[in-house]
Amino acid sequence: MEPVIGLEIHVQLLTRTKLFCPCRADYFAAPPNSLTCPVCLGLPGALPVLNKKAVELALRVALALGSQVQRVSQFDRKNYFYPDLPKGYQITQRDAPLAWGGSLTFKVDGEPRTVRIRELHIEEDAGKLIHTEAGTLIDFNRCGVPLVEIVTEPDLRSPREAREFLRALRTLLRHLRVSNADMEKGELRCDANVSLAREGKLGTKTEIKNLNSFRAVERALAAALEYQKERLGRGDTVEQVTFGWDEGRNELVIQRTKEEAH
Repeated sequence: MEPVIGLEIHVQLLTRTKLFCPCRADYFAAPPNSLTCPVCLGLPGALPVLNKKAVELALRVALALGSQVQRVSQFDRKNYFYPDLPKGYQITQRDAPLAWGGSLTFKVDGEPRTVRIRELHIEEDAGKLIHTEAGTLIDFNRCGVPLVEIVTEPDLRSPREAREFLRALRTLLRHLRVSNADMEKGELRCDANVSLAREGKLGTKTEIKNLNSFRAVERALAAALEYQKERLGRGDTVEQVTFGWDEGRNELVIQRTKEEAH
């Protein structure tokens, strides 16, 4: 059985203002809910205006990865209901993204590896949930902050390869000056999809959401692979499950199963 891993990387673009409104994009250390307006809160009558600088920075990433920039791209509303999304939808690019294809070559133990890029698109970030003993608080400062999402093909074959790919990508992003890519600030984070292939046939994937450190990526993927191996070793099937990663406890936490996904 061979591990098959694909990543969805979210990169906060280095703009002065948000993607569709004039609110300041640098929300780190700002007082909660101090960087909001009717546009990023989705209040009635507020109309978005696209940030030209965000598009230029995303194009810079696409060209550096050798992606094919589309002459026409469009934004879509991705509808879902969650407390950190005040509009009830996220503005993203689903059907006509900014660019398709491309690749990134990096090294593992001195040996070159190339990972293909499936697509690259622009989208807005959601707010942030802050969990405390007294309850859960919501900070909307991050709503509307511009992101470029880079989706890879499932070309990675080990947790370590995934970690080294992310290191190489962060170096590129910083060199291009499109993002500070500080993972501890949430400026570079990723979701990972992993499965075990048998005789070239892909297995059922397990998804891990919001990984925000190189160590978390490697450890969470290793744990997900172990989870799948244990189930298959017992003769069970692998269910399509979405996990989070508890860094403090060093373990996967189930967020939802296939039946709960929409």
